[in-house]
Amino acid sequence: MTRPLTFCTSLAVAIVMAGASLSADRVRLRSGQNVEGNFLSADGQIVRMLLANGRIAEFKVADVSALEFTPRQAPPPPAPDPAKPSPPVTVPQGTVLSVRLTQAIDVDSAHAGATFKSVLDDPVMINGKVVIPRNAQVTLQAAKVEQAGSMKGADKITLKANYLAFGGTRYDIVTTVVEQKGKGEGKQTAKKVGAGAGLGGLIGGLAGGGTGVAIGAAVGAATGAIVSSQGTEHLQIPAETRLQFQLSAAVTVHP
Repeated sequence: MTRPLTFCTSLAVAIVMAGASLSADRVRLRSGQNVEGNFLSADGQIVRMLLANGRIAEFKVADVSALEFTPRQAPPPPAPDPAKPSPPVTVPQGTVLSVRLTQAIDVDSAHAGATFKSVLDDPVMINGKVVIPRNAQVTLQAAKVEQAGSMKGADKITLKANYLAFGGTRYDIVTTVVEQKGKGEGKQTAKKVGAGAGLGGLIGGLAGGGTGVAIGAAVGAATGAIVSSQGTEHLQIPAETRLQFQLSAAVTVHP
């Protein structure tokens, strides 16, 4: 009786080692017969197997020479429930938001506080997963507007992103600013004004004396101002322009 008892002890150890990761699929009997199935249970006397036909077979421990285990395949994870919301994800500070304007911005008619529409041009990804999708709505706001006058440089607008919206939810965001500036003439403006005044004075002098010089200088100065005004560029930012902002503070979103 020593041999069956020893095998029974070995069998118990094998079952414990198998745990939840292995299952017995073959019993080798001392008669040379092999029986395939799924291991159910065992004690000091009996080994029980579930056969392919659904029947439970019992074998005396004394008749069993070996048990063979094969890896248990873990069941696939359940499919995500579409009705269950995804857990929130925090998008860190410094994340780049590449946006595309969906409307033109005419700085000449803009003012500080005005808002403009844009969409996210590149999705934001964390650990290989999209957390903010492409084409999410991004609302921009003019933080500062400088409009060119008849005698000064160029239009300038400073923009920031205020809101982000997708999946039916709007999120407040804080970002760095982006500055867009037209091309002004600066020193060239002054040169044109001076040249206009000199030319007017020359014309007035030829017309007839000192009074003509004074009148001509005034007319020439006005002409120079008009030229400089026409030379000033009024900034217009067309739709489809791409801008880049960075988050100045983290924001938590629901992908």
